[in-house]
Amino acid sequence: MKLIHTTTWYFPDTSGGVEVYIDALLQGLQTHGITAIVAAPLQGSEEDTYVYNNIPVYRYPVFPIPDKIRVHKQLPDGSFEFFANWLKKQQADVYHQHSWRFDCGLQHLALARQLGMKTVVTIHMPEPVCLRGTMMRYGKEPCDGVIDTTDCSKCLGVPERVSSLAIATLSKLPLSLGVAAQAKLTASKSVKLRQLGKTLGIPTLVTEHRRQLMQLANLADRLVIPSKWQYEAFRLNGVPEAKMLLCRQGVAQKFHRELALTKPQNPTLKIGFLGRWQETKGVQVLAEAVHRLPANVSVELIIHATHPGKYGDGNREKVLAIANRDPRFRIAEPLTRQAVPEALASFDLLAVPSQWLETGPLVVLEAQAVGTPVLGANLGGIAELVRHGVDGWLVPANDVSAWTEAIATLAKDANLLAKLRQGIQPVRTMNDVALEMLGLYKELLAADQK
Repeated sequence: MKLIHTTTWYFPDTSGGVEVYIDALLQGLQTHGITAIVAAPLQGSEEDTYVYNNIPVYRYPVFPIPDKIRVHKQLPDGSFEFFANWLKKQQADVYHQHSWRFDCGLQHLALARQLGMKTVVTIHMPEPVCLRGTMMRYGKEPCDGVIDTTDCSKCLGVPERVSSLAIATLSKLPLSLGVAAQAKLTASKSVKLRQLGKTLGIPTLVTEHRRQLMQLANLADRLVIPSKWQYEAFRLNGVPEAKMLLCRQGVAQKFHRELALTKPQNPTLKIGFLGRWQETKGVQVLAEAVHRLPANVSVELIIHATHPGKYGDGNREKVLAIANRDPRFRIAEPLTRQAVPEALASFDLLAVPSQWLETGPLVVLEAQAVGTPVLGANLGGIAELVRHGVDGWLVPANDVSAWTEAIATLAKDANLLAKLRQGIQPVRTMNDVALEMLGLYKELLAADQK
């Protein structure tokens, strides 16, 4: 059995949750004698190949920088032939895709299907359902994920006064016309013209997004869904349940409970944060909550944040400004993957204040695996993995006062913290995931032999 796994990001360039998941999955498959090749895009005009953690990796070039129409319609770029020629030579049995973006999306999946490979897509992000990318309606409350032309258009910025009939009519415009109008008008200094640009451009984007979701469902032999909220969102959008497999994430074998068994009681509550600087990860909410604590509440917040970039620089500066005024903050270096288990075990609590619907996140399972309770946002995958008052604590995502109150409660009640630690059950491992994926691959291949 020959497997191809594709993703938009991969080591050593990036080290997010998707990359960690793929690497651990492939290590688990290797224990069953199954090998795979990873393919991921690389900006520029040259191909590259290397080995990462005993897994061969192919990096296919992406150039030139695509225009908005190509990005929104996921059309092949000028360099797509590099990927196409490489994939044809592989003669793989199963093609397993882990992204749904221009550089690893519709055209890549369609080609694998055309070449006769069995196709599997794991949905790691809200993007296939949510154009906002967060599953938060108007950025404030969880959405059920139904792609509705009117609701989605208004959530993305079409003025409330625009009627459903008008939106339905505009949704039938050619995508190229809508995108061009939006690009030109939203650059205007006039508020009215900017609103007109959104009104003209967004409905047709929603229509295209809905079309692509249905294409995803048609092209994939199976969709692997890590969380219940995703499963329900896909079902509500008409994706057949027979196409979907609910398969939760797992942790690598290096995360084990013995790391935290002898943790001494500390008079200062140590709270850790591991995540990106972007606002969606919520570090700014956590920072403000700690800063509001009375001086007599003994806590230390250790922030190991990553990937500031253009989406996180502003938020990083906001958090640093708070930290500079409060000695209870420690801005630490980002952790290597090898250092994560020991760091998680050293915390009394791991804070996961995400402001969007996570599909995992993997770090929750990793904290539980070493015996560290999670203080998390009561949203999405976090709420599915943390049992409030049993093995962790759930807080309304964007309610700073609630976060302050929760931290104060846990800082003052050592018995409660001990109870939460004792309530943590053994967690699922990536070996479990690998076994399920191996079973899925065999099932799909056996279907051709009947």
